[in-house]
Formats: sequence, C-alpha cells, structure tokens
Amino acid sequence: MIQTVRNLLIRLFGNFFDTGEFFAGIVLGIVLFWVYHRLEPARLAVSTWLSDRTETSIRRRDRSSFDRYRVDLIAKAQSSHLARVFFALDEIIVEPKLLAPPSPADPQDSDHVPEDTLSIVPNLPDWNFLSGIYSAPTISLAAALSNGANLLITGRPGSGKSTALAYLAIRLAMRDPSYGTLADYTPVWIHAADLVLDRSAQKDPIKAVIEAAEKGVSANAASRLSGQIQAHFKRGRAILLLDGIDEFVEGEIEELSNWLNALVKQYPDIRVVAAGPVTGYDGIVQAGLSPVPIAPWSEQDQRVFLRKWSDAWQEHIARTLPKGRLDDLDPTMLTGWLSGSMRGYTPLEVTLHVWSSYVGDTRGNRPVDGLEAYIARFLSPNERKSAQASALAWLRSKSGILTDRTLKRGTPIQDMVDAGILTEHIHNRYTFTQPNIGAYLAARAMAEDEFDPQTLQIGWQLSELGMAYYAAFGDLSAVVNPLLDQPGDPLSHTLLTMGSWIRQAPKKMPWRAEVLRRLAKIATDPNSPYGLRLRTVHVLSSTGDATVAIFFRRLLNADNPSSRVLGALGIGGIRDEETVGLLISIINTKRNLHTRQAACLALAAVGTDEAMEGLGHLLLESDEGVQIAAAEALACNPDEGFMMLRDAIEMKNLLTRRAAVFGLGRVPEDWSFEILENIQLEDDQWVVRGAAAEVLERHRNPPWKIKPPVKDISELEWLQDFAAREGLGVAPGKAALEMVRRALNKGNENEQVAALEAIAWTGGEDLALELIQSLKAKEPHLRDAAFEALWQLDARGVDLGIHAPAG
Repeated sequence: MIQTVRNLLIRLFGNFFDTGEFFAGIVLGIVLFWVYHRLEPARLAVSTWLSDRTETSIRRRDRSSFDRYRVDLIAKAQSSHLARVFFALDEIIVEPKLLAPPSPADPQDSDHVPEDTLSIVPNLPDWNFLSGIYSAPTISLAAALSNGANLLITGRPGSGKSTALAYLAIRLAMRDPSYGTLADYTPVWIHAADLVLDRSAQKDPIKAVIEAAEKGVSANAASRLSGQIQAHFKRGRAILLLDGIDEFVEGEIEELSNWLNALVKQYPDIRVVAAGPVTGYDGIVQAGLSPVPIAPWSEQDQRVFLRKWSDAWQEHIARTLPKGRLDDLDPTMLTGWLSGSMRGYTPLEVTLHVWSSYVGDTRGNRPVDGLEAYIARFLSPNERKSAQASALAWLRSKSGILTDRTLKRGTPIQDMVDAGILTEHIHNRYTFTQPNIGAYLAARAMAEDEFDPQTLQIGWQLSELGMAYYAAFGDLSAVVNPLLDQPGDPLSHTLLTMGSWIRQAPKKMPWRAEVLRRLAKIATDPNSPYGLRLRTVHVLSSTGDATVAIFFRRLLNADNPSSRVLGALGIGGIRDEETVGLLISIINTKRNLHTRQAACLALAAVGTDEAMEGLGHLLLESDEGVQIAAAEALACNPDEGFMMLRDAIEMKNLLTRRAAVFGLGRVPEDWSFEILENIQLEDDQWVVRGAAAEVLERHRNPPWKIKPPVKDISELEWLQDFAAREGLGVAPGKAALEMVRRALNKGNENEQVAALEAIAWTGGEDLALELIQSLKAKEPHLRDAAFEALWQLDARGVDLGIHAPAG
C-alpha cells in the first residue's frame, strides 16, 4: 500500500520527489499550526494594541482638527460685532436675553404664572419700546433652550439678534456648563447668504451647511470638517446657528425654509437657533422653530454696557492716545453724561452713540447721527458715493444679497469689504455687514438724488428701515399719503410702521400729523383689542413728538380703566415730568389696581425727585397691592430705585419689607439675591421669609418655558379632555380642527382662549370665520386673544382676507 502511494506521488511530482522530506514537511506544518494556535491570544493582543494605537492617533488628529475648529469659531464670533476694531465681543457684551413668552392658555393648569406689576405691559412680539423702559421679564438663552425647543429669535434690525448668535456660538464652543447637555453639542454657525441652495442641496441638505461652515474657518480645520459635521448631525449632537434670515425678502425666505425643512426632516435630532424677521417667517416655523423676540436693553443693561466699554477703553485704547487729547477724558463723567440719554435706543444705536462720544466726533443726539459718524470714520468721500449707490441698488433689487449684477461696473467692492461695510460670502455674493448701515447709506443716496417711492417694499424690514432713515432728510409724503388711503387692516401693521418713522422725521413734515391722529384714534378706542392699543402706545412713546404728552394726559383722565393704564404707561415712556402730581393723585384716589400699578411704573420711569419721593411714601404707607407695585416699579430705576429698595428692606414695617422683597427680586444684580438669601434665613417674620423664598425659587426656576410645539393639535391634553366631556374622541387632522371649533363655540373661557391659540399655530384658514367672530366678541379677553391669534397667523404669511376700513 505504501509502495503504491509512493509510486503515485513519484508519477505526480517526478523523480525529484523525496518521501522523507514530504513527511517531514507534514510534521513541520502540524507543529507550526500548534504554535500558531497557542500564540493566538498574544497575536490578538498585539493586533488590538496596534489597532488601538492607530485609532487613538486618528482620534487625536481629528480632535486636534475639531479643537482647531472651535478655536476658529470663537475667534470669528469675538470679532463679529460693530466695535470689533477696538474690542473682543466678550469684553463689552451685555448678555443677550429673550422676552419672556406669554404663558399658553391651559384649561387644565391651575398653577398659572403669578401676575405682577409688569403684567399690565405684556411682552409683544413686534413692538417693545416700553419693554426696555419698564424692564420687562426676560429669559436667558440657556433657559430658552433647556426644554428642547428650537428657536427663531425675532427682532428688528439692530436689536442684537446676530450678536446673540455670536454669543451663543462662543458659549457652546467653550462648552459652557450652564447650557446643560448642549455644552457637548457641536455649534455650526453660518450666515444664510453662504448657503448655496441648488437642487443638490434639496436632495442632500447638509451639503450646503458644510460648504458654508468651511468658509469661516482655517484651511487646517476645514480639511476634516465635512466628515465631522456629518457625524455630529447623524448622532443628533449638533446645533445649527443660522444668521441672516431677517435680511432676506419673502421669496428668498421661502426657498430657505424649504431647505431647512428638508434638513430637519433628515436630521430630526439636531437643534436649531436662527435669527429671523418680526413677521413673514411661515416656512421657518414649519421646520419646528418657536418664534421668540429678543429683549430690548433696559436702563440697567445700558449702564452695564457703559461700564464694560469704559473698562475696555481704559485698558486697550486710552494708553495709546496722545497726551492732552482723548486720553484725558474722564470715563466716569462720560458714563454719567450718557446714562439716561439713550432711552429706547437699540443695542446698535447705543454702541454708535457711545463710540462717537468717546472718540469725540458726536454729530447730534439722533440715532442717524451715530450712523453718520461711523460711516465718516471708515469711508472717504469717493468711497462713500460708491457705497451709497451700492446700498440703493441693493434696496431696489429687493433681494437680501448683493451680486455683481446688482452693482455697477467699477464699484470698489474690495475696498468696502476691507472697510467692514460689506461682507463677502460664497460665490461672489455680498451683504452689508450691518444691515442698518446699508439702509442708512441707501437713504442718503435717495436724499441726494431723486427719491423713488417704489423703493419701499412693505413687509421687508430693511426697506422699511431705509424709509425711516430717509425721513430724517426728506419728505415721505409721497409714500405715506397713498398708504393712508389704502383700506386698512385690523392689525394696523402699515400704520404702526409709518408711526415708527416719525422718530427720525423733522417736526414740520406734513405727513406726521395725520399718522399721529390715526394712532391716537386707535389708542383711545376702548373697544379695540388691548394688544393693538398697547402697540400704538409703544409707537407713540417712541416718536418724541410734543403733542403726544397732551394725548397721554387725556388718556390718563379717561373713564375707562384700560385707557388710564395706557395713558400712564405712555407718560412714563416719554418721561413727562409735568404729570407726576397727577400720577400720585390717581394712585391715591382710584381703586382700580391695574391703573395704580401703571401709575407706579410711570413714576419710576419719570424718575424725578418728586416722582421717587412719591414712590417712597407709597412703599411706606399705602395698601399692600400698591406697596408691591411701588417696590417693583423702583426696580426699573437703577439711579435711586435700587438704593431705596435696600433701605426699605431694613424698615420695621412688615408690609414694607415684604413689598421690598418683591422689588429686590426684579433687580438684576447679584447683591440683591444675596440680600434675599439672608432674609429667607434671618428675618423674624415668616411672611417676609416666605416672600423671599418665593422670589428666590422664581429666580432659580423661571416660570416661563419655551417647549417644542406638538406635532398635531389632537395631542393637546386640554382638547382631549374637552372632547371626552362632550362624549367624543379626537383624531388627528381635520377632526381635531373640528373639535377646536367646538371648543371655541361651546367651551368655557379658558378653553375658548386655548382654542384661539391653537388656531394661531395650525394655520387657521379653516377656522377663519370663527376667528373673525371672536374679534367682535363682547368679552375683552376673547377679543384680545383673537387679535393675537390673527397677528400670529399674519406673521406666518396666512391671509384670512380680513380688512378694516381706511382711516
């Protein structure tokens, strides 16, 4: 047998076959296999070690690249503000806040947000001149994001929306622990003008994000950014910060909205914060973003800014100036001179005014004077002509983006980019770095050349702003008169907008009187929704017209309590010193608490010695409700009000101390909460200790929440309970809308208001008739809720065909 096998192998391999070597090879193979098997654990350990070393090296390289991205992002944000030539943003930033949203009506919730003196000045989404004066309730960006909502920060140009995004980018890039789990998210901060929204972007929406994000960072960080952003978006560990939507016109916002909806649909777990316009944001909201207005600066905010600017100026600028010139300026004197002189100014206007005061090129006290000084610093006369022509071409193009086609041949674009007037974006697209600057330059061009009323596009904030600036130099009658003759709308959008132009216009302009008359007519009518009347008081207070004071005094003496409230708020808004005695008399003689609260706020806003002394007496001697109102009003006055509250907390009178606790709770300073913590532990009266505990709890856990919208109104618990009470169920879609209709017609007071709010964010077209009927309701609260619902629908671009007669 063996011989046979040997012969077969010789036949296969020839005469070179050696039997001994063959079997030795077999034995050697068996031995090697045994050795390999025995060494398998060691081999696996070596392989794992090498793999781990390789992955660690890759992770270290990726982390280094992504840390480089965060550093670049912080550097970009620190220089993305008006005064970047002097300071980093962190050196002068006043922490951006959002106006506390109204609590949604919930018939099931008996624990409503407690009302205080500020309840008579509810935060509005569009007009907020008085909100800053009366230190309206606000929430931080961290608190606004803490409940999972995506945000659309709304506001007018110059209100600080872009700065809020830059601030948020810095905080998240630095992994600020106050933002909770968001501290571990990757911030992606881009401008809408850097988004290339072609067909491929609709199919693969993240492509546009990556391309835009790569533009703002170094080549080293950009080289690996694509994969890192995709990975973080897929994991739902990214937050998109989208700036510049408010610069776009309606058609451009619609295109952007389609893309954003596609992005959120593909990556549903990412977070989004965008800066948008006050109105006209329908598609953006459909992507799941909750509109919330940015808060205006209060008097205290302005003082914080003045203090920070002074400190930064002394540290970086004063020491570099020639002796005997600007270095001799006393910052304390400047701060005292500027404090209280910028009532109602936006953050941009405050910055320009302070800047011109420090460098000594102040041209006046009007907001346009600060803009003029800024432009004169950075543009030569020839450059200015080109800049004005470019700005006018921009407004007339009715597009948020400037392109080579928009600009005249030979326009020195790069010079304007170097001067910081323009910002260059992807594919040779440009925007004005500060849209207010662009609108002002366009206004000057219209004033120096032929004015064309067709330049105005109502609904585009920047076009409306251009008209406001033009009002400082020219006659707007050709624009205003035709608009006044048009059929009115129940929201009075256009009339309110024209009213805001009065602030800039010379007093002798013929169109002012008619606009003021129509605004006053609305404010006087007690049958108009309170929200509309309050809006007119915001606008009237901002005009600076002398006749407004007479009108507010007449309102203050009206029989209707709501008219008296509005009159008092307006008097405080314009700081009418002659009405102090009347305000004190009304507090002492009228029994309506809202009227007395408004009068207390007005006294604090007027701020004269007589007014503050009157508030002091009220805090010491009046009834409990007025004592609390006086204390909360004092918190609006950082000059004397803060110190009066500190003194009041030491008084023997139990009710005075308790009222002072509520006032201190509204003082935005650390020392006030230290006092409250001591009172909570040490005061000998449990009523005072309990008030301090209540205020501190409200500070730690603000009652205002911004929650993600429900996907369908059928998920609303109050609607389900109402349907159950009716013996019915609630199905999604049309059936849920029918149940809302039923609740509006048959529900109780809270359910009717909740139904109107549901109509506002579902679209409302199917329930237009019910909404119109609610606007005519006898119950004021229902009229008011219907008006706000209509405003929300209009802001989203829904036209219900409701018109009011002109005049």
